[in-house]
Formats: sequence, structure tokens, C-alpha cells
Amino acid sequence: MFDALFYEKIDALVDLAEQASRLTDAGVAVRELLLGVMTKRASDRGLDAILTSPGRGARFAEELGRRFLPTVDRLVARAIEAGELRADFSAQEVCILGFMVGKVADITRETDPSLWRRYAQLLIDGTRHREGDPPLVPGPPSFEETAAALGRAG
Repeated sequence: MFDALFYEKIDALVDLAEQASRLTDAGVAVRELLLGVMTKRASDRGLDAILTSPGRGARFAEELGRRFLPTVDRLVARAIEAGELRADFSAQEVCILGFMVGKVADITRETDPSLWRRYAQLLIDGTRHREGDPPLVPGPPSFEETAAALGRAG
């Protein structure tokens, strides 16, 4: 049963990436993906528990790297090339941003269940390319570092 839930969660993330990849506007596609991942994490309270439970962190990273990240890499590259996304944004940051917004949803759920949407929009707006933006420091973590961090966060 736990394995079925695990793959259901992975499939949902993969579906979000595939849906976004069908959109023709590169900026809209990457923003829809970001919002979709953030919405999934904010609304699905079991996502972290299932995906980062003991013994599943490495498998989660493997599945994400194999099934989700290639599509997200293409979406990010396309949006950067179109001038819609910061040039220093990386695909694995989609997962980190989703996790961040999910934590906001977790801590505000009882007082204002929709407050996470404000922070989702702030983060999404911050990914847009703007002339003269200084580079983000430090650089992005590798996919392996991101997966390990998310596995420890569960």
C-alpha cells in the first residue's frame, strides 16, 4: 500500500511537468509548473511523509531524477532562452521552492489555509528574468544535494 502511494505521488509530480511541457509559452509553462508543484505540496499533507519516509529517500531521488527532472530541465532551459526565467535558475530549485511553500502551508493552515498562495506568488515572481538582476549567491545545489536535503527534511 505504501509503495502504491509512493508511486502515486511521483506520478502526480511527473504529470505536472508533462502538462506544463505542452504549453507553448515558455514563461507560462515554467510558472504553471512551479505553481502546480507548490499547490501539490501545500494541499497534499502526506506528500513529504510518503516521499521522504525512511528507506524511500534514495528511491524518491532516483525516481525524481529519472522521471521528473529531465522534463523540468527542458522547461527551465526553454524559459531561460525565452528571457522569461532568471538565467541562474536551475530545475532542482522547483523542488526546493515547492518544499518552502509547503512548510508555509503547514504552519499557517489553521489560521489562514490560503496564505501559502501569497508566498508562492512572491517566489514565482522572483524567478522572472529582469535586466540587471545580480546573480544569486551561492549557486544552486546539485540535484543530489537537493534530493539529500529534502530526504532529511521529511
